[in-house]
This record gives sequence, C-alpha cells and structure tokens, in this order.
Amino acid sequence: MSDGFAITVVSLLFAVFGIVVGFHVGDEAGARCEGAAQYGMANLVAVLAGSLLFMLVWAFGYVVLGTFAFGAVAGAVAGLKFGYGESVGPWKFVDRLMTPAARKRDRERARMRRAAARRAKTGEAEPELISVSDDAKGHGKGGR
Repeated sequence: MSDGFAITVVSLLFAVFGIVVGFHVGDEAGARCEGAAQYGMANLVAVLAGSLLFMLVWAFGYVVLGTFAFGAVAGAVAGLKFGYGESVGPWKFVDRLMTPAARKRDRERARMRRAAARRAKTGEAEPELISVSDDAKGHGKGGR
C-alpha cells in the first residue's frame, strides 16, 4: 500500500469527522436563530470561521487536516439549516424541488389564492369552513 492511498483514507476520515462535528455545532447554532437575518449571519460566520481554520491548517503545513476544515464548513451549513427548521435562501428551492409534500402544499395555496381572487372579483361570499353550533338556534353545547 502506498503512502498516497493512506493519506487519502486519512483525509476522508478527517472530512467525515469534520462533517459530523460541523453538523452538531451548526444544529445548535441554527436552533438559536430567531429570524432569517440571524440565520444568514450564522451561515456567514460558519463559512468565515471555516475559511480561517482552513488557512491556518494550510499555513502550518498540515494539509491532511485541511479536509477536516472543509468538512466542518459543509456540516455546519447543513446543520444550521436543520437546526433552524425553516426553508430559507437557496434551501427553499432545494426543499421545493425535492419534497413532493411542499409542492402539493404550494399548489393548494395557489389554488386557494385564485379562488379568493375569483370570489373577490364576483362578490361571492366566503365559504363557511367550520360551524360551532350544535342546535338550530346556533347556540353551542351549553345553550344560553
């Protein structure tokens, strides 16, 4: 077995370890984000911190550890998305593309918007979606 193969295997192990560590850190940070602006700032911090780590590793000559930094950035960005829990930015496109339930929900919302616009244009009343009365007089269970 040559040194090149061993270095490749160790580099891949460092990359996987970086992804796992980055994912956990990103997941925790994403859960603390309260808005899209904080989420965007957390992504920027993750990329900049990973870039700084990558530069330091390469400056000291530990090239194999550079894959850890690369994996940590990738894991942190993915972890931030999972921790935040909402689709924002480019993830929104990916979620819509890959999730049939999201596409169905979007189609249903669009259908409801078109129906509401049609009702507003024709003056038709809104449909009654729920009734809380139990008797003919319209009183609830307790009666009045």
